Amino acid sequence: MTNPSQSEFLWFLQLSRDGEFIGTKEKPPRKPTLAYLQSLISTAGEAGFEGLLTATNYHSEHENYTAAVAALARSAPTDPALLIAVRPGMFHPAMYAKMLATLQNLFPGRVRVNIVTGSSPAENAMYGDREDHGKRYERTREFMQILRQLWTAPPPQSFSSDLYDFENAVLDPAPVQPIPMYFGGASPVAQGIAADLADVYLMWGEREDMLAERLAQMRALEAQTGRPLRYGLRTHVIVRETEAEAREAAERLISRVDPDVRAAFVASHAHVDGVGQKRQIDMMKDLDGDLMVEPGLWAGVGMARSGVGVAIVGDPQQVAAKIRRYEDMGFSSFIFSGYPHLEEARRFGELVMPLLKGGAREERAIHTDRVAPVA
Repeated sequence: MTNPSQSEFLWFLQLSRDGEFIGTKEKPPRKPTLAYLQSLISTAGEAGFEGLLTATNYHSEHENYTAAVAALARSAPTDPALLIAVRPGMFHPAMYAKMLATLQNLFPGRVRVNIVTGSSPAENAMYGDREDHGKRYERTREFMQILRQLWTAPPPQSFSSDLYDFENAVLDPAPVQPIPMYFGGASPVAQGIAADLADVYLMWGEREDMLAERLAQMRALEAQTGRPLRYGLRTHVIVRETEAEAREAAERLISRVDPDVRAAFVASHAHVDGVGQKRQIDMMKDLDGDLMVEPGLWAGVGMARSGVGVAIVGDPQQVAAKIRRYEDMGFSSFIFSGYPHLEEARRFGELVMPLLKGGAREERAIHTDRVAPVA
């Protein structure tokens, strides 16, 4: 019996140097040249991914909108879409609505947007953004409202609030196709914004009981708003021919974490005010030496990387089974990544994608004693 997945699968467009190890003092060897970005996009497409996420943070070597435009211009029309992340504090929404509409009209069907409120005031301050948590989310709500208004309502359009004020804005032509809005955030205010305005609500990988709790909260909000939502999961993945090889690859990834780099990373936790990032940090506390938080989910990436700190780890059948469990919970959009990104995209496409997009659904146990309940 076959059970092909109806989900969408996206990969990650690495805009910083790429390599086999994380947490080192030395920069990874592979530079994010335009040629490499294009190779990563085409490889992801060959592997079966529908799109790639371009993240936004101060530490990336490239500003992501500029890199996205260059990559779209260089790639083939049949290559995957780009999910372009944006921080509302960096752009005026009326201008950004026009920028994305232009991209969608030039590259039909290949543009999506991920709204990122930001979890670290210290990092936001690098962009000149000093708003507190509450004000950032107020701004995010209005940013998303304005994008939707300008993309769907006939011009001219006006808007007036304490945050944004513009008059008779003209966005013509409108996007040739709708631009899906992805949005994540674990706080109650973030969940409310997602229920009101997002197309896809994104969560970082957590234990299944934690995810089930948040899904229940969001479905309650869906019932109140009457707006259907799709749910997405962002996580790393490490797959090999055998579970033992996958575990070995996971340990190798963090085998060169420098103590000074690790200490500085832990110190940076004091500046985090995002609920989702705090949940990632708390999830790593009191783990055993293998860093497994539940069967098939490993927290080693969180030793040296902010954002999502977990990876699905196992052989192809185990990884596919874990993804199937997430699908059964209600997730239908997945954003994966792995180091180095080109090789891991190809490996996932060869080993796992056939099991998800047309292969037989095979449940296979992942050997660990740490089992978390599923709500």
